[in-house]
Amino acid sequence: MLFDLGLDKQVAGITKFCVHPEKWFLSKRRIGGTKNLHFDVIQELNPDLIIANKEENNKQDIDRLEKDFPVWVSDVSDLHSALEMIHFVGEITSTNPSALIREIESGFEHLKPLNPAKRVLYLIWNAPYMAAGTDTFIHDMLQRCGFENAVRLTRYPELSME
Repeated sequence: MLFDLGLDKQVAGITKFCVHPEKWFLSKRRIGGTKNLHFDVIQELNPDLIIANKEENNKQDIDRLEKDFPVWVSDVSDLHSALEMIHFVGEITSTNPSALIREIESGFEHLKPLNPAKRVLYLIWNAPYMAAGTDTFIHDMLQRCGFENAVRLTRYPELSME
């Protein structure tokens, strides 16, 4: 999204999970993973703004970062909140996300969900097995595509083979 907003020169660092666009994957400094930040690298980069996500970053790390830097935390749980987040990032970065938002909305307007729906289990981790629950962005995307989430619990519950 930041790349699509034209912020190539402004982005100083990315996580190890930021693999797109490939140009950034190959050239931007890594600040660790979303759960294991390299605070020394962040200090060295001295960012004007840190964009974090409630889903991916833990509160202790955010609190620590906020002592030295402005931090903006998104909270995305469905398409509507994702589009709001893009709008807000546009505001705080002085960019215009209108074309990007229209492109995303248009794509969903043309989406033809599976009919009949197929029941799925969306695993996000193993050891322990964890799945996307009902109040997540993944759940919203599954529903929009015509899938029925087999998990009826909230957030990301741990599951056993049983």
